[in-house]
Amino acid sequence: MGGAQGSDVAMRMSSLASAAGARLKGPDGPVPGKFLADSRLVGPGDAFVAFRGTKQDGHDFIADAVGRGASLILCEDDANVPDSVPSIRLKDCFRDIPDLASKLLARSKDLEVIAITGSVGKTTTKEILRRCLATSFSVHSSEHSYNTLVGCALTILGMPETSEALILEMGANHPGEIAEMVRFFPPTIAVVTEVVPSHLEGFSSVEGILEAKCEILRSPRLKAFFYNGDNRLLGEKKAAFPPEVQTFAVGCEEGDFQMRSPEFLLDRGRPRLTFDFKYPGGACFVSSQFFGRHGAYAIGFALAVGFYLGGSRDRILAELETMSPLAGRGRIVVLPSGAILVDDAYNANPTSLRASLEEGARIPARRRFAVIGEMLELGASEVDYHRALLALFKPYDWVWLYGAIWARVAEEEPLPTNGELIQNAAALGEQLRSGLGKGDVLLVKGSHGNRLDRLVAFLEGEEQ
Repeated sequence: MGGAQGSDVAMRMSSLASAAGARLKGPDGPVPGKFLADSRLVGPGDAFVAFRGTKQDGHDFIADAVGRGASLILCEDDANVPDSVPSIRLKDCFRDIPDLASKLLARSKDLEVIAITGSVGKTTTKEILRRCLATSFSVHSSEHSYNTLVGCALTILGMPETSEALILEMGANHPGEIAEMVRFFPPTIAVVTEVVPSHLEGFSSVEGILEAKCEILRSPRLKAFFYNGDNRLLGEKKAAFPPEVQTFAVGCEEGDFQMRSPEFLLDRGRPRLTFDFKYPGGACFVSSQFFGRHGAYAIGFALAVGFYLGGSRDRILAELETMSPLAGRGRIVVLPSGAILVDDAYNANPTSLRASLEEGARIPARRRFAVIGEMLELGASEVDYHRALLALFKPYDWVWLYGAIWARVAEEEPLPTNGELIQNAAALGEQLRSGLGKGDVLLVKGSHGNRLDRLVAFLEGEEQ
């Protein structure tokens, strides 16, 4: 990997303003290390960007951001920014912020830009890769799931001058979105974790999703591409991959990098996912604290990219041992009652929900329960996708189903005898908090729109 971008001296706010074709109002100082569009997340020393949205205007929250310690405001109207707080006035934040980030990125000639997309596992792969690469290099990535054009731009604006690798997450709900991000922020390394039914309202078909994800290959700087070798559609697409780009398949069944014989178990509340990892020129044993055999894919992609870039194998494997899943993404929690909670509540599509149900059913338990939200944005076939998962409820003592799509499923055919529709997740939380005990296992999973993360927080005692 190439060296750091340049000087250890941080860019000044006045230089940032100049790059944006604007001027700095107020005192000058180092550019903050974090740029945020949500004032509630702002901490002392952060930058706040006041975007004018269709539902809310960020300018209405400038005072809140300043009160929380913002050290720089980027906005279109600086009338309400105190003179003591630096600000940069832009003409159009939605247009100018990506332009500014693109200009700054273009200055970093030796920087490895790693872009991750896919229907499943983008954020988990990004986080594991960040931790793995940080054992050998200076790495920057977003702290949040910033996977839009604006999100990637905010990530880049907060990047330290000394970074050697930048990790971007690129999501999409419609064709052309990834292509636009690639035009602004061309990656040198690209990853496609999976292509399965997800956001079908915007893509119409899985083939449409495939084409959208492969927009990431349009980067003129691309030199290496890592893709899911077990995905038939990606395998069939291989002939169309750019011939000048090195391509690597990562998979459990097929791949240049292989996760062989993944095994998952839960020992006294501690998850353990292990497998043998084969890579060009060698092999190693991998042990981690991630949930489910399907978790091997995110780890495999991180190892593949890490080894490709020359990261220390021993340091990477040691770091993997210390990692735990992010909240809502397969996190294992021992509740105050002694019950085991599998917190997979952040999101769901047919592939990820199937994997979670199957892996949850393999955990030894006195009683096994699940709270399953609906899978959103699946288009005209959404009821069929939900119905296809009913058979996976069999190993569970009881399954509570939350959301209007599950109600439509129940209208068309009887639910399994261990399935029950619920309207009030809060009331169920009260029931579970008093009813769960040692030896019980509870899986919670659904699309983020269901907000089952609130149920998880309640069961952990964090939300009343």
